[in-house]
Amino acid sequence: MGNFKEFDPSQIERREIYRILTGSIVPRPIGWASTISKDGISNIAPFSFFTCVCVAPPMISLTIARNPDGSKKHTLINAEETGDFCFNLVSENLWEKMVDTANGYEEGISEFSEVGIESIPSIKVDSPRVKQSPIHFECKTHKVIELGPNKHPLLIGEVVYFHVSEEVLKGKYIDMEKLKPVGRLNGFLQCSLGEFLERSFQDGQKR
Repeated sequence: MGNFKEFDPSQIERREIYRILTGSIVPRPIGWASTISKDGISNIAPFSFFTCVCVAPPMISLTIARNPDGSKKHTLINAEETGDFCFNLVSENLWEKMVDTANGYEEGISEFSEVGIESIPSIKVDSPRVKQSPIHFECKTHKVIELGPNKHPLLIGEVVYFHVSEEVLKGKYIDMEKLKPVGRLNGFLQCSLGEFLERSFQDGQKR
């Protein structure tokens, strides 16, 4: 690979660390976290620091950076105060609206109405779902872990209900060609699925 430029995270600025991480860990699945405040205001925000952390029980995590002044973002405040949130997968036809919801809105303003996204009720949690999204995870707030000296919040939620559109199902599996998920790259770049790469492995193979 030739010569490498070396970086010591203890010697470089946080922004440069962020650029290396987000330019290397790609593509990242991206979707919307939808919540509701204790005053009944719906909130929606996109997150790509998102992943599955457990299967039994099903759990997902969201890394939610603090605001520049160190305060908590609305998503985290709502998930802590009400005890739940939803995560809604974003497909290609929704990516522009997803980006628009990343704009900063003042407290008390719902991104649902500002961006023109329709919400629908959930079954087991109070937070609304995104009607246009093909997959919803209804989550109960399990734990918030604050990491590092800046108390960077990691929100872990237990999925208590799944909604999967029949339009993206193929038998027992979710069909990637129908789901058309969006990935997050770095800067202002998103991506769609490219060529599929498939190679089977033997059952029981260590991995």
